[in-house]
Amino acid sequence: MSSKTPQKEAESAAETRVNIGLKEKIHVQAKIISTLKKIPLNKFLEQAIEDAVEKNKDMLKEFLK
Repeated sequence: MSSKTPQKEAESAAETRVNIGLKEKIHVQAKIISTLKKIPLNKFLEQAIEDAVEKNKDMLKEFLK
């Protein structure tokens, strides 16, 4: 029996996993910041990518025309 809620199962199904290489210094800094914010490193990186996408949304809109 799964302990996930139906919403969590739906969210998990919509996720895509990526394997990225990071310089050691960036990885350590990101891990420290995520620890200080009390969030998982994965969530910190996801937020950083979401911020970058939002910052470049005009470029994305132009591409999708």
